[in-house]
Amino acid sequence: MTGYRLGVALPGSRTSAAILDPEGRVVVTVELGSDTPGDVLDAVLDAAEPHGIRAGDIDHVMFAVTDLRVMNDLAAETGSWRGWPGRLARVAAVRLGAATTSVPPLTLWPQELQQRVVVASTCLSGGAMLDGSDYEPLDFEGLQAFARQISGVAGAVAITGVFSAVTPRHELAAAEVLRAEMGACGAILLSHEYGGLGLVERENATILQAALTAPVAEEAAKLLNAVNRRGMNNAEVFLARSDGTIATLDNAVTHPLSLLGATDATAVVGASVLAGEKDALVGLTNVDGSVRAVCALTDCGPRMTVGQTKVAGVPTGLSVPALVPIHASVEEAIDRAKEAPGDLPLLLVGPGARTFVKSLKPQSPRIVGTALAGTVKVESPVAAEAAAAVGAAAAPVVGEARRIVPLNSPGLEEIRAAVREAARASAMRAGADPANVSIVSADEKPLAYLSEPTVVMRVRAGGPPRDGGTR
Repeated sequence: MTGYRLGVALPGSRTSAAILDPEGRVVVTVELGSDTPGDVLDAVLDAAEPHGIRAGDIDHVMFAVTDLRVMNDLAAETGSWRGWPGRLARVAAVRLGAATTSVPPLTLWPQELQQRVVVASTCLSGGAMLDGSDYEPLDFEGLQAFARQISGVAGAVAITGVFSAVTPRHELAAAEVLRAEMGACGAILLSHEYGGLGLVERENATILQAALTAPVAEEAAKLLNAVNRRGMNNAEVFLARSDGTIATLDNAVTHPLSLLGATDATAVVGASVLAGEKDALVGLTNVDGSVRAVCALTDCGPRMTVGQTKVAGVPTGLSVPALVPIHASVEEAIDRAKEAPGDLPLLLVGPGARTFVKSLKPQSPRIVGTALAGTVKVESPVAAEAAAAVGAAAAPVVGEARRIVPLNSPGLEEIRAAVREAARASAMRAGADPANVSIVSADEKPLAYLSEPTVVMRVRAGGPPRDGGTR
């Protein structure tokens, strides 16, 4: 039988791996101290042999990587910055919206980070209004002049337009101008592909993504090489994202900030798979048995933060798993992690899961009734130590589309249908099986303080990963 999925979690000091069969059942798990991808791949393939599973039987390999070597400092929200000399791409930033210069690009960046990353920035005429009309005419001549200025200097370009979530028309046109002038000399990233409504936060995220794309691609290539060297040449390789989903290597490396917190997210997904729970609380443990954080499990995925997230001291509109760190007690973290009153199961995962549970009630190695306030049970499911790897292997491929739409827009139903199709297309670009993509969620949230009723349409579509052997 083929069609196995292999999940690998590389959180740093401990690594884990898991193989799931075509029906999603856990067949093999391993955990070891090395953080080298090759070591954990060798270990899990050795453990799979007695089960009759060979490298060639694995169709998908999913990596959840909190630290892609180059992401150490960005993963820490301390505002400190040491940088990676020679690794970050040098970025040029283009804002389309000359009337927005009251807050120029990079205003909120730490000075040292700005000097290290951005070689040039400009604010040119362009952007959109809420009704989709031009905010300002696009400055083609200014774009051409800026392209000549940065050609051969910038390794990537980040383009951000006013209200590009309404229409990305000017961002797309600006990219064409820059590409015509600069050729294929670096990545061009467009802010409408990264979500977020606030202009400054969306711009910041796009610039950071541009700086990380090249070095993260290098690290991803190393993962792919490790997979190929072990006989899994036909397996499709995916990277886990911060919302507990996965995307192909090519897609993921153009959205590197989406990888932050991936092992925490897949640990939550893995807890759901191992315990058979859709809604619960998940405790993430350290090797010594302490609980470092609690996260709500909602409909089989981690609850995400809402609002600003700072990365290396830079405010962005990115969402990451809503972890509640343990400052005073586990009970306090449990209470803060809940979205509504009522007791929930607490699922302990990670290298110290069993140690924590035994400390509550030594005579029960797996389940401890209601030993903690706010819980209906405390459980360390079988293979809890490898939950992050299990979650990576079991994760779906999901794509998202957002659009800002005034409710009095003509053809509102056609717009809704177009956003749904854009979400399906996004899922397929991320590696979802085209024959099995469906709408996961669709909502419309009103925007306040506007002269006419306006909503943000957000649609997520997803499905299982496409067949291996397509790369």
